[in-house]
Amino acid sequence: MKTFILILAGALSFLSAYSQEETPFFFNEFNISLNKTNLSDDNTENRFGFGVSANRIMLEQKKINFVFGLEYNLTKQFKKKTYEGHYAHATDLEYILNNLSVPLNFRLNFGKNSRFFLETGAFVDLILSSQRKGKIHTYAPDENNIITYKVSDFKENARLSPINYGIVSGIGLRVPFDKFELVFKPDYKLGLHELDSFKTSILNSYFRLNIGIKI
Repeated sequence: MKTFILILAGALSFLSAYSQEETPFFFNEFNISLNKTNLSDDNTENRFGFGVSANRIMLEQKKINFVFGLEYNLTKQFKKKTYEGHYAHATDLEYILNNLSVPLNFRLNFGKNSRFFLETGAFVDLILSSQRKGKIHTYAPDENNIITYKVSDFKENARLSPINYGIVSGIGLRVPFDKFELVFKPDYKLGLHELDSFKTSILNSYFRLNIGIKI
C-alpha cells in the first residue's frame, strides 16, 4: 500500500508540473472499457466487467508518447471450488474485484497522421475492495462426535492482497475530428501477483476494449 501511494504521489507531482507548461487540463484522453478475464482452467471460468480511465498523453508531437493515467476497473472471475479449512469447502464462487490502476505506458505511433499505434508498459493496481459469493459446505463433528454436513449461501470480503502489478500491451486507432479524436484500443493486462495462495490461486489478468476521446 505504501509503495503504491509513493509511486502515485511522485508521478502526479512530476506530471502536474509538466502539464502546467503544456495545457491547462491535466488529463487529455478519456475512455470507457469492457473487460473479460483470461484465467480459465479446470477450476476457473472467465467473466465480464467494465472500467473507466483518464490519461495524460505526453510528448504528443513525437513518434513515441508517454502515457500516464488513473483507471478504475471492475473485474470478475468464477471459481468452481475452494479450500476453506479442514472441515469446509466452498463452491460456485464469483469473485468481484474493484481496482484503481496507475498505468505507465509508451505509445508508438505509425503512419503519416499517426493514426495507428502500439502501446506497452506496466501498471500498479490498488485493489479497493474484493468480494466473493457462493455456497459454503461444512462437515464438522457435533458434541456426539457425529459428522454434520451443512450447506448455505454466503457473501463476504474476499480478503485478497491489496496490491497487484503487471504488464500491459495493446494496439490502437485514432480517428481525428475538428476538436478531438476518437480512440479505439484493445489491450491485455497481465497480472503477475498472486492475490490469494491459501484458499485457491487468484490472479487478475484480462482483455479490454477501450473506446474514448482525446482532446
